[in-house]
Amino acid sequence: MEQKDLEAFLIPIKGEDWRDIYNSIVYVRCKEKMEVLKKAGFDVDNRNDGFIALCFIDHQEGLSFYVIAAAHLRGENIFVSKENKSSAVILRAVDLADAPYLNSNYINVDISKYDYYAGSIIDKYEKDIEEAVEMRDIEELDSFRKPYFPDEIEVVLLGKDGSQEKVFVLGSRYGSGCLFGVLINEPALDFGIHKGQEIDFMVIDKAGSLCTVHVKK
Repeated sequence: MEQKDLEAFLIPIKGEDWRDIYNSIVYVRCKEKMEVLKKAGFDVDNRNDGFIALCFIDHQEGLSFYVIAAAHLRGENIFVSKENKSSAVILRAVDLADAPYLNSNYINVDISKYDYYAGSIIDKYEKDIEEAVEMRDIEELDSFRKPYFPDEIEVVLLGKDGSQEKVFVLGSRYGSGCLFGVLINEPALDFGIHKGQEIDFMVIDKAGSLCTVHVKK
């Protein structure tokens, strides 16, 4: 790849598809977080204005960044300070939406040394939720996913009397001909289901448009 000023490749996190960023090492520019890193024991100097991090999905907290080291850009290069393996700093994408980031294609330092480290973090956050992780591969659900929270899916509750209400569920597992998720919010109407309860739902084609529905039994 021809070397260019890396500043040209910075884009806001909110402008990126989560599929193109999660489970990868990225650089995020967010100078206001430098004090947070210092307090956590990271090696931070006056040049640092961002950090190298593993972007991953926390099933409960959404798209997140596990900070590995402070860093900064200068022209064609990225300079990374010594990583800190003794303290964990996790920042959430929803709080960094306007921060510019650089994806792994443009990080021209050897990030392979972080592979084992990153792999252990991914394994930790994906342990025991294998079916929920597989639900991330269902692209038909993408338009119903909550921004920055890929595992939270909007579902329409349908009552026998024709009543309807939109809620969010936390995707949990596959069923026979349906999917399952745990209700995140308490329905305002009476559908006989409550917050924290696992419900089934389906993706259906309604008049040429996809929708996600749970039908009251």
